Amino acid sequence: MLSRAATMMAPPSDEVLEEAAMWLVTFESGEATVADQAACARWRVDDPSHEMAWQMMTDTIGQLRQGLVGVPSAVVRQTLQADTRVPSRRRALKALAGIGALSLAGTSGWMLTRTAAYDRMAADHSTGPGERRTLRLSDGSVVTLNTASAIDVAYGAQHRRIRLRAGEIEVHTAPDAQGRPLVVATRFGTITPLGTRFVVRDVATGDASITVGVTAGAVRVMSEGGASSRIDAGQQISFGSLAVGDPAPMDPAIRSWIDGMLVARRMPLPAFVAELARYRPGLLRCDPALASLSVSGAFPLDDTDAALALLENALPVRTRSVTPYWVTVVPR
Repeated sequence: MLSRAATMMAPPSDEVLEEAAMWLVTFESGEATVADQAACARWRVDDPSHEMAWQMMTDTIGQLRQGLVGVPSAVVRQTLQADTRVPSRRRALKALAGIGALSLAGTSGWMLTRTAAYDRMAADHSTGPGERRTLRLSDGSVVTLNTASAIDVAYGAQHRRIRLRAGEIEVHTAPDAQGRPLVVATRFGTITPLGTRFVVRDVATGDASITVGVTAGAVRVMSEGGASSRIDAGQQISFGSLAVGDPAPMDPAIRSWIDGMLVARRMPLPAFVAELARYRPGLLRCDPALASLSVSGAFPLDDTDAALALLENALPVRTRSVTPYWVTVVPR
C-alpha cells in the first residue's frame, strides 16, 4: 500500500511506470532469476519515483485480481499473461502501465480503454511488435499492417471504410463492383483513394501529425477542420486535425518497412532508437547523452539484435541490458 509520504510526491512519469510494468511482467512470467530480483531491488532504491511506481503497480494489480477496480477479470488475466506470447510482451507493458495509472487518477473506472494497447486488443485486425500482416478484404483490396498497428474494417451496402486506430498500413485498392467509395479514417481526418496504392503512418501521440505517401494513383486528404489536398503518385503529405501540409516528394524510407528494413538518413539517434523499439518486445531506450548523434543506413527490422549490432559498429555506442527485454543504448 502507498505510504502517506508517497502520496505527497509528484506522480511517476509514464517512462517510470513502464519500467515498473517491465519488472512486474518479468516476475509474473515465472522466469525471473536471482539476478533479476537483485536488479529490480536496485532499481527500486535508485529513485523515490521508482518505488512509488512499483507500489502503485503491485497495489493496483492486486486490487484488479480481487475485482475491486471494475476491470473485467479476463482482461486482467490476458494482460498479466501476455508475456507468454513473446510478440505481445510490449502490449502487456503498455497495458500494465495504463493500469498502474488508474491509482494516480483515483478512479474505479476502466481507463485502459484510453491506451494504445487497448486499441490493438479491441481492433478488428492488429499486429504485435515485430509483426507484419497482409489482409485481402472482401472487395479485393489489400491492406498490409506494420508492427504494433490496428485497424477496423466496416463494409456496408453503400460504403467501404477502414479505420486506422494506430500504427502504419499500406492500402492497395481494388475497383468495387458495387461502386461503393472507400475511405480510410484516422484520428485527424479522412483519406479517400482515387484508385491507388498508398501508405498511412500514425505512430505518435498527442497532436503530432499523420503522414500519407502515395506510390500509385492519387488520394484526397481531408482534415477534421475541413482543409483538404490531393496527393499524386510520388508525393507525401502530413496533416493534423485542422490543417493539411503541402505535398512534397515522397521519401522512399516511408515504406521501407514493407521490405523489412528501417532506412535512416541522418536520423537523430533517439528517434532511430524509438522507431526500432516499435519492432522489439520489451523496452529499448536511448541514453539522453547521445542526443547529438545521427544515424544513416539500412537496418533489418526482422532481427533487431542485428540492427543494434550494426549500430554499435557505426557509432561510438554500446547496448546495456538489464534483462533481455530491457535494453538501453549508451555511450561506449
